[in-house]
Amino acid sequence: MSEENNQEVVVNPLDAVQQEITKLKEQLEQAQTDYRGKINQVNQLRESVHQFFTDTFDSSYEDATINLTDVNELLLSIGASQLEQEFEGRVTISYSFTVKAEDEDNAREKVEAAVGGMEYNFDAGNDDSYSEESIEVEF
Repeated sequence: MSEENNQEVVVNPLDAVQQEITKLKEQLEQAQTDYRGKINQVNQLRESVHQFFTDTFDSSYEDATINLTDVNELLLSIGASQLEQEFEGRVTISYSFTVKAEDEDNAREKVEAAVGGMEYNFDAGNDDSYSEESIEVEF
């Protein structure tokens, strides 16, 4: 029979407390460093915004005129999302076709059904919109 070694591990409660205190001190130091970094970042943002308006504002007038490009440059410089404008447009697509049908009305129905059933690869994006206004068929 083999003899098993029973070893007891003795943990000094004061050592465990001291390790926990050391760990908490390190976490506190990291939190203080992170906080100082955020304060510096806020101060830099304030300075950027103040400088933007100082450069833009004419002290002889109460109002300031600011264009979208300048605002977007400021927003970009401080890491914020830029402002967007809405643009409207119209796309006209012309098709030439030959269709066999009993009469013009039947031909028109065939063409409208074919064109109306086409899939368009138009990605309207998040806030954009798309609508099909009309399908016109001429003979």
